[in-house]
Amino acid sequence: MIKINLLPTKRKPPRKVTELQKQIIVAVVVLSGVIAGMLFYYFSLESKIDAKTKEKAAALAEVARQDAMLKEVKNVEEERKKVTDKIGVIEQLKKNQQGPVRLLDELSRAIPVTVDLLTMAEAGGNINITGEAFTNEDVVKFVDNLKASAFFADVYLLETSQKNKEGYEIYDYKLQFRYKGL
Repeated sequence: MIKINLLPTKRKPPRKVTELQKQIIVAVVVLSGVIAGMLFYYFSLESKIDAKTKEKAAALAEVARQDAMLKEVKNVEEERKKVTDKIGVIEQLKKNQQGPVRLLDELSRAIPVTVDLLTMAEAGGNINITGEAFTNEDVVKFVDNLKASAFFADVYLLETSQKNKEGYEIYDYKLQFRYKGL
């Protein structure tokens, strides 16, 4: 059987939310919202800091790579300059090599058989020669041959002197000229 209680029961009156409780609830909700906002802002700043740190590391790596490339370029430039200088020296040596050969060739063509060269020196662009000849005419012929050459300029006979050498009369001479080196 079913029993039904018809007696009135004591009911508790519904609880009334007071004004202070409402304010505390609102404060907790607002505070939790502020804390949630601050946490979101903190984590967003942390992610930005991480991104900037990664960017900085990448930029430093790029700077280091470019420094290495710059050093390599400088090394290549220095090597190129060294090679260019060496090529210039080689070309200058080739030019200078032809000059003395041409000078001696022209001298051998201009010198008569009876004239000897004792010394030849270059000073200040001028070539000084001392030598001996059997006659004064041979010396004059040698000077005329030098003047007639297109490779020599400003040919001057500085002095001639006669001496006896082993019973023969010999003429010592000194002359000066400039080699044009066409």
